[in-house]
Amino acid sequence: MALFRRTIRAKGPDRFLVDLPDELREVLAEVCTEIDELLDGDDVTDHPALRRVFPPASPDDPAVQATYRELVGTDLLRSRRAALGRIAATARDTELDRATMETWMTGLNTIRLVLGTRLEVDGETMPELAPDDPDLPAWALYEFLGALVGWIVDALARTAD
Repeated sequence: MALFRRTIRAKGPDRFLVDLPDELREVLAEVCTEIDELLDGDDVTDHPALRRVFPPASPDDPAVQATYRELVGTDLLRSRRAALGRIAATARDTELDRATMETWMTGLNTIRLVLGTRLEVDGETMPELAPDDPDLPAWALYEFLGALVGWIVDALARTAD
């Protein structure tokens, strides 16, 4: 009987092996590029698909909201785009360092936030979908990314000081 092999596993305290099929690596790179293009719009903080990526600081107070956007909006956008770019650039790598693994967590969570908004996720479980449901691939990706983030967290935790 074959044992389940961890998708992300430590090679040392600061090196991690990434065991993903080439097809999933391609999907990761492509989705990162697509989300990055979405973040390239004029006022992304108001884009409906990005509302979970840029949650309002105070939806009932426009002045507080404007100040919040001014203070953190640009940095948040820059860090999200950098994380997505880093994943796209390293998606085909089989070995990553700790900083890149941490960046993957940020970028993968950004993708999940966008997908979750699109899919109107409001619970922890995937709904029952017919095999021909057009949302099935997006739900599968959403679930896979959640598992991948979990594997990353586990691998990082196993090697924490």
